[in-house]
Amino acid sequence: MAHLDVRVFIRATPERVWEVISDIPEQASWMVDVRRLEVTTEQRSGVGTVVEVTSELFGQPLVKDKMRITAWQPPHRFDVEHTGQFTGTGSFIVEAAPGGSILTWIEDFKPPLGPAGEAGFLLLVGPHLKRVFGRSLDNVRRIAEER
Repeated sequence: MAHLDVRVFIRATPERVWEVISDIPEQASWMVDVRRLEVTTEQRSGVGTVVEVTSELFGQPLVKDKMRITAWQPPHRFDVEHTGQFTGTGSFIVEAAPGGSILTWIEDFKPPLGPAGEAGFLLLVGPHLKRVFGRSLDNVRRIAEER
């Protein structure tokens, strides 16, 4: 199982950060690697919402992911279950902090290709995704602080 955990301090209230991250159709505007994002359910947010995403990996639109929101606790947390090429879970957690909020993005998933995929994740994919997720969270920070 692969694990990623990226955090950023944001000079904005948890409610303001939540406004940015919980607008599911607009996530493609701040997620650096997303090339296509489509909400495929009538409901646009909350538990049960399904999202299909095509993300790039090393500049190529290779990753097709399907996610279902499994927890929705405004303005503090939402969780997803990945059921596409990668299976596992993801979470966005917003915590109040002196002068603002801390936003944490956690991903736990099983890379494809068995042991070779896990080795590739440790050596190449994991460090790359950590940088990409960090840049995405910097975008959330910028948006939330500007509002």
